[in-house]
Amino acid sequence: MKTLDLRTTRRHNQAVGGSEPLRQAERLDHVRSRAEAAARAGSAAAALAVVTGAAEDAEQENPWRAAVLLADASWYARMSHGAPRSLQLARAAALLADGADGDVAFVVHARLGDALQWNGRYAEAQREWLRAAAMETAPTADLLCQRSAALLRAGELARGRESAYAAAARARDVGERSWLRDALTYQVISEIHLGLLPEATASAREFAAAVGAPMSGDRLEALGLRAWVDALTGDERSCRACIAEASTASAALGFTIMGGMAAGLLSLSLGRYDEAVDHLEAKLSDNPPVAALLSLRPFLEALVEACVRAGRRDRANALVAETFEAAVETRQPRYVSLALRMRAVTSDESTDFEAALAEHARWGNRFEEGRTRLLYGEALRRAKRRAEAREQLSAAASAFAFVSATTWRRRALEELRAAGARLPRVASGAALTAQEQRVALLVAEGLSNKEVASRLVVSTKTVEGHLRNIFEKLGVTSRAQVARALER
Repeated sequence: MKTLDLRTTRRHNQAVGGSEPLRQAERLDHVRSRAEAAARAGSAAAALAVVTGAAEDAEQENPWRAAVLLADASWYARMSHGAPRSLQLARAAALLADGADGDVAFVVHARLGDALQWNGRYAEAQREWLRAAAMETAPTADLLCQRSAALLRAGELARGRESAYAAAARARDVGERSWLRDALTYQVISEIHLGLLPEATASAREFAAAVGAPMSGDRLEALGLRAWVDALTGDERSCRACIAEASTASAALGFTIMGGMAAGLLSLSLGRYDEAVDHLEAKLSDNPPVAALLSLRPFLEALVEACVRAGRRDRANALVAETFEAAVETRQPRYVSLALRMRAVTSDESTDFEAALAEHARWGNRFEEGRTRLLYGEALRRAKRRAEAREQLSAAASAFAFVSATTWRRRALEELRAAGARLPRVASGAALTAQEQRVALLVAEGLSNKEVASRLVVSTKTVEGHLRNIFEKLGVTSRAQVARALER
């Protein structure tokens, strides 16, 4: 991430006639360019050496500039030497910046917050982010972007969104396309965390338009964000198109994509739980479990749910055990609610579901509240508490409708019917896939799920997943109705 708007620094220095500060700013540019080139070439260690060497050279002449360089270095240190070295450099930067205010102090303390989180010190990290966000800085697009990041990480979601929109406006005013893209990224992330999915869709489209068609790293980022939003709202066609384009482009650019968060979330929403586990486990190979839960792009709770539904409860329990306390320590409703939901889905404990809903009331994300109520309603139905189940499932369906999450709403309505609610069924209108057609024809012949699975050489869980999709697409509620629908 960029750390200081050197273009603004140059304009200020030129206005006041300061040639030496201008040369220093240019030297900073040169250092950062060399470091970024080394990192792009795959050597974070070389990038770290470039920045720390420049910090040593600058320390006597200008300790505050050295502090900013060490704050930059903490990022490369994490990638090359691990989180402890990153925190060591971030603390050194804070010592050098002692007495500084404005831009320098803001950058240093924001990065110190990042380093503290990487080391599992969440309460301290939150204090540093909030401390940085309270500082007055120049109203430049880059600093507004960094303010948005600090606020979002600290859990100040609405303020983080405001800062992202301000950064985007500033970037448009001065024609800074790179900072506009960063600002739009934070817009999308903040709106997803707030559960504002229609707004997130609009921001993701604006980001894609700002990036344009030529393939680049920025284009990949735009595709990833759009696919993420589409997976949540249930726009399967758009989501799969984004994933396919990103896969082709990453290969052309020489990037390796380890796993797909959007693909995993989409599979989970569609009831394809084994697929969801495969996608999200691949994504997890690049992230420690705690980071996969406490990041700005969290997905661990989806993996836990997919594992439970796919019959891999031991794996789900292990992930919950590894991450639960860290999530609670943040005291942020968005993370505490997800941790409680993860634990509840592995045990069907009503107390954890109720505690999660209390945290949702503090968070305000209607989409995630709907996910929790859906799981709670399913657990209540399995416990034969059908009236209570219908209450939760009805609230889930309303929450999903409010945020335009169509796939999740259909699932909530299916569960409502299973819990005894009399609701009209409407066909989704989507075409059956080739495999769904095979399953439907065999079911229409009178074969059981086990017999269909044997005939198609798949698991019975896969057949069950296909059958749910067939019911939804055909607008039917029984196997006999499948046969009649095919006849029509």
